Amino acid sequence: MSTPVLRPATSDDLPAIHSVLLRAEAADDVARVMEFDEMCEELDDARIPFATHVRVAEVHGDVVGYVYALHLPSEVKEERCYLFGNVDPAHRGLGVGRALMTWGIGQARSLLESTGRDLPRHVRLQISESATSAHALMGAMGFGIVRYIDELIRPLDDVAAMPAPAAVDGITIVPWPDGRDEEIRREKNDAFMDHWGSTPSSVEDWHAQVHGFGARPDLSFVALDDEDRVVAHALNHRYEADDELLGRSEAWIDSLGTLEAWRGRGVASALIVRSLQAFAEAGLTHAALAVDSENPTGASRLYRSLGFGPSTRSIVHDLAV
Repeated sequence: MSTPVLRPATSDDLPAIHSVLLRAEAADDVARVMEFDEMCEELDDARIPFATHVRVAEVHGDVVGYVYALHLPSEVKEERCYLFGNVDPAHRGLGVGRALMTWGIGQARSLLESTGRDLPRHVRLQISESATSAHALMGAMGFGIVRYIDELIRPLDDVAAMPAPAAVDGITIVPWPDGRDEEIRREKNDAFMDHWGSTPSSVEDWHAQVHGFGARPDLSFVALDDEDRVVAHALNHRYEADDELLGRSEAWIDSLGTLEAWRGRGVASALIVRSLQAFAEAGLTHAALAVDSENPTGASRLYRSLGFGPSTRSIVHDLAV
């Protein structure tokens, strides 16, 4: 058995990292196909400098695994560092994953301790439920399961016959407006303040989410009150590369949030129904979304009442440090 050699990654490793990712997720039955440009956009982040935050594992000079650390400081409730990585299926069970995770945990600890803030500190990974070998490794390395994230889908064949949601007094649903991204970002951050594990979106993060890979502001909507203020949003995405694997064409309700003062009045329902209508009008067959199974707003019940059903699930592992 050859011992894996870990080294800092460079941009030249991106094709090899992408190849490992595709082979790993195919072997684990992960229901997506991440395109190369999508992966590169995720890694093109000032918070993920390759030399210090990314490691690749080599065996006989070939990249067979990788890991990277992303520190998401909330500065309010807790400090979290997320780890992401994969191992080529042909090299699993040989210590590659453990070597990568050992380095990743050490790097995460250093990043968490570097803030100097006296907040709870956590290393976390979110992994598809189907990746059984990764879950076993997390358990062996001392991680515990803290959350389940359910992915739900809904066919769009009956959308035209859906009854329109009841009008919400004082609210108008409009297409995603140009030039108001900053206002919507502030609304999003306020709306998600009480959501588990949420981090306020920076200007840069929000711009990437609204205009980056897969973003479809043309299929997205906001809710305005009588004073033209944004009180809720539905930011939607589309990933065409997944269609052949899934056997369907779907759009994602990627970010859905309502200010606390407007919850319970049907605003979110109105945004979802308008999104479903837009997806159907665009010729898509399904809608999808992800929800924390313990979401405090009761979102999971809302989605199921609107016809969404279970598809896949991911699991969040946590190591307190």
